[in-house]
Amino acid sequence: MKRLSSMLMLFMLLPLAAVGQTPKSEALFEQAVEKSVVGQYEEAIKLLTKALDIDPGYAEAWLLLGNQHMALMQYQQARDCYQRCLDLNPRSTRWQQEARDGIRTAEWRRHAVENPVPFRPVNLGSNVNSPADEYMPALTADYRTLVFTRRSPRNAYTQRGLPEEEDFYVSLYDTMELDWGPAERMPEPLNSHGNEGAQTISHDGRIVIFTACGRNNEPTGCDLYMSVRHGDRWGRPRNLGAPVNSVYWESFPSLSIDGYTLYFASNRSGGYGGTDIWYCTLEEGRWSKPRNMGPTVNTKGNETAPYIHFDDRTLYFASDGHMGMGGSDLYMVKRVDDTTWGTPVNLGYPINTPGDENNLIVAPDGRTALFSSDRPDGYGRQDLYSFVMPAPVRPERITFIDPIRQAENLLTLGDTVTLRNIFFETAKATLLEPSLAELDRLAEALQRHPRLRLEVGGHTDAVGGDEDNLALSERRAKAVYDYLIERGVSPDRLTYRGYGESRPVADNDTPEGRALNRRTTLTPLQ
Repeated sequence: MKRLSSMLMLFMLLPLAAVGQTPKSEALFEQAVEKSVVGQYEEAIKLLTKALDIDPGYAEAWLLLGNQHMALMQYQQARDCYQRCLDLNPRSTRWQQEARDGIRTAEWRRHAVENPVPFRPVNLGSNVNSPADEYMPALTADYRTLVFTRRSPRNAYTQRGLPEEEDFYVSLYDTMELDWGPAERMPEPLNSHGNEGAQTISHDGRIVIFTACGRNNEPTGCDLYMSVRHGDRWGRPRNLGAPVNSVYWESFPSLSIDGYTLYFASNRSGGYGGTDIWYCTLEEGRWSKPRNMGPTVNTKGNETAPYIHFDDRTLYFASDGHMGMGGSDLYMVKRVDDTTWGTPVNLGYPINTPGDENNLIVAPDGRTALFSSDRPDGYGRQDLYSFVMPAPVRPERITFIDPIRQAENLLTLGDTVTLRNIFFETAKATLLEPSLAELDRLAEALQRHPRLRLEVGGHTDAVGGDEDNLALSERRAKAVYDYLIERGVSPDRLTYRGYGESRPVADNDTPEGRALNRRTTLTPLQ
């Protein structure tokens, strides 16, 4: 994975004014700082050793020497240096705390290296990878579609001022060859000749939510955008707007399997550190105000790249604030209940290294992990790799049951089904965009069963007057009816009817009950 950046050590190397040291030892110390900043750790060790030969009581030099051994993965030597610093009882409480933290970190890293987890990455091959950069993989729930970001040299169409262009590419899994097929650039308007990246794809491959920065001259920096596929055509990306986006930085979206929860990273105010992980929920077709995942997950450092697995209870993310190998490490955390998450678990060495590990996803089988790396055996710069996830940090294996396929089977058996992902404007019959992907797939299902005739039923909760609710439910049922006809379903096969509040499936005393009562149903006709 990525090489260690010496800049990550700067926070540990800023010198405080030494007290009572000889001019020669101080000069050697300052030279060592300069070597360390540019990653010349062994040279820094030589200089610090000379300084300590002159002045064995130089506490800050012992601290800095420990940092050099830590950078070289010499954890016992690092621990010994931090202990020498503590034994000198330095007057600076900062030095004392850094030495204590250093001892704890050195012991943790030594244990991790001495107890490595299984890790045998396999390059996804030339159908996917190229001499350019490939990164940020995303999968559909059936493991048939892989979408990733490729960063290529600019061409004649690339936006002015961009040295390179980031675009989405897609590869389809070949079930005969048991391998990923040749990757193709995804069409416009999903792609542009600017930069798109850090994407998530819905379980059925119909929705892509991604990150774009500075698009349309917006002053908000990086925002999240959504594009919906209708048939074979992708819709024009739409900025998700407030409250998801803000004047701050938003990136790394991850959509839950049911499409109702969106996780992302942001440096917006109200967090615990630099960049935190936030989430919002889809309520009546609109995204809620984002909620912070709290101090169990987020730290005073930076948390990025959340990925919620298809089991909807296992989250992976990157962090430089939890105990780890250095730089940014990868972690797993399990959901305890609807609002509580457990303690994050480091994925272990050598999945994590002293460098930066930035993102990872796990396939529906719970075993196959995909990530990007600039390993020397690749086809170019960053490539996509897979490996078998160690058992202790695996999510649950899921066998995906497509809700539309399930509805299709029930309808052919004569059962009434409820479509849960159909949303309207409040008190109106205007379909919201998140509904369209599901209706598109319903239209396709009806094409597979040309003899199936359906009644589209509209239902409301008990808020408002009976007559108003009846009229609203009728208009909403007709909106679904009209959309299906627009998508190619014959009018002879459909009817629609509004039932208002007359057929509740839950009580109307709670928000949850009222939400269940607001629904669209499909009933087979004889």
